[in-house]
Amino acid sequence: MIATPMMLPTDHFLFQELGELGRGGLGHVDMISVTESNCGNKPVGSRWARKRLNAKWDAHPAIRDRFEREILALKRMSHANIVTLEGENLPGQPRFYVMPLYGSSARKHIASGAWTGQWASVARVGVTLAEAMQYAHDLGFIHRDLKPDNILFNPGKPLVIADWGLGYFVHKESKVLQHLTRGGMGTEYYCSLEQWSTGKCDHRGDIYSLGMTLDEWVRGCQQPITVGMGVSGPSVVASSPGANAFNQVIYRMTRLIRTERPPSMTAVANELAAALRLDELH
Repeated sequence: MIATPMMLPTDHFLFQELGELGRGGLGHVDMISVTESNCGNKPVGSRWARKRLNAKWDAHPAIRDRFEREILALKRMSHANIVTLEGENLPGQPRFYVMPLYGSSARKHIASGAWTGQWASVARVGVTLAEAMQYAHDLGFIHRDLKPDNILFNPGKPLVIADWGLGYFVHKESKVLQHLTRGGMGTEYYCSLEQWSTGKCDHRGDIYSLGMTLDEWVRGCQQPITVGMGVSGPSVVASSPGANAFNQVIYRMTRLIRTERPPSMTAVANELAAALRLDELH
């Protein structure tokens, strides 16, 4: 018997798969379309993204635990620049969660070269991302895999930070690192030395990763690096006081020694905003 909206419990919906959107070594995301709904913001025909673990890793206890923690984190967080959890599986079904559908990522935007050399545009985005990360840090959540692939958006819409669960496995001894989705030189490109060495980091590990991401964004490409050693040389031509200040912020965010980095994402946001104001005054 086919379920109808009246038969579905409140806030429940049914869907059909429309095809895969992306796949990494640990999980994959596919597009779904709502077919029946008793959920006000999930009308029939609306499309969403569903994230789940690959079958191999779904049976791995540590990875399953991290996936559960990601779901719990998304349930607790509510911020315009952090991906929202829009639903999850019913009991007895394979574990997954539903999130909004996004058409692009910072990875694609960097590849387009649209902001190469445009430090002020990158700085404004940096303020937005740093403020979102401070919100998460205040709730006790460390991302540990912040990189362009995990910054999503729809054209004309806010950036959102996604993939909050599996950064725990990013380190040199990880048996699953090789299976993580990689871009360019790999997930390790954005990894602080303390995380690369031990698999652990505090909020300053995320500061390092954001710094590496912003540097890549303004350069338009990655640079040859040694993992955890940060950027070498200015990120952009120091053509103005603001550009010079921007370079100094990125340099400090990506220092090898974590105590030499800004103390918080709030400090990062404030320093980037100050760099922008320097050029507004000239």
